[in-house]
Amino acid sequence: MSTNRELARIIEAIIFSARAIVKKEELYKYFSNVKKEEIDRIIESIKIFHHENTSLTLEEVAGGFRFKTKKVYYPYIKEFFGFKKELRFSKAALETLSLIAYKQPITLKEISYYRGTQSSYMLRQLLDSGLIKIAGRKDVPGHPLLYETTDKFLEVFGLKSLEELPSIEELKDILKEE
Repeated sequence: MSTNRELARIIEAIIFSARAIVKKEELYKYFSNVKKEEIDRIIESIKIFHHENTSLTLEEVAGGFRFKTKKVYYPYIKEFFGFKKELRFSKAALETLSLIAYKQPITLKEISYYRGTQSSYMLRQLLDSGLIKIAGRKDVPGHPLLYETTDKFLEVFGLKSLEELPSIEELKDILKEE
């Protein structure tokens, strides 16, 4: 690799071609002869370039990067490809997913208690979708399974990390407005 411009093109090609998000640590490892700060600077320059010059954006989600079409172009893509259905969640699925996101790791019994209804069917659906995973067992009698969100959850909701979830106070304010 002779120049930073060439390195930027290589990093851009890797992220663009990846089927999943590309973690920063993977880039650091692959380009071990390049300082981490330099890779960070190059990633930032790729973000800026695409933001200003293309229909794509370099998005940081779930501890990694992916290219995504800017939202302004969604209607055209949807119409061109004939997408009929957007990702939708039932109220029960959102309730369950929210509990897991905010209280993780959490057991089925705890989820069912907070929801006031049996939640095993909803957990199975969320596990099958890849939005949650089994995180181990709780150290109490019976050793029930613990559940937590996955990187796919962060990707689907466009979050870099769980810290980007709105606080409980912010949620209360939003609900008051509605």
